[in-house]
Amino acid sequence: MSAATRLARLLAQERDALLTGDVTALGALIAPKQALLEELSAESPDPVEARALAALDGALARQARLFKAARAGLREGRERAEALRAAAGGFVTYGQDGRSRPAPPAANPALSRKA
Repeated sequence: MSAATRLARLLAQERDALLTGDVTALGALIAPKQALLEELSAESPDPVEARALAALDGALARQARLFKAARAGLREGRERAEALRAAAGGFVTYGQDGRSRPAPPAANPALSRKA
């Protein structure tokens, strides 16, 4: 099996892991991907292999967009979690003197969402 074919299969596995959010599978693909890339860079250029690798250019571009979106989603999730932790700790109000002070605890501390 050619290196380009193995790379295409590995990219398909990586894409599936990205789409399902399987971080463990993504981690497991790092070493094989790195070894394959090293193998490809060590090989002498074969015209057939070069054409196959050029065909993978679109897949690599899509993969880069998926990684970017996944990174943004993780960042957004982390920000939401931090906001919920801050809200769970109570709210801060400001008095007439401009100093902050904790708000009195709510009668029902559960968070609710109203339309």
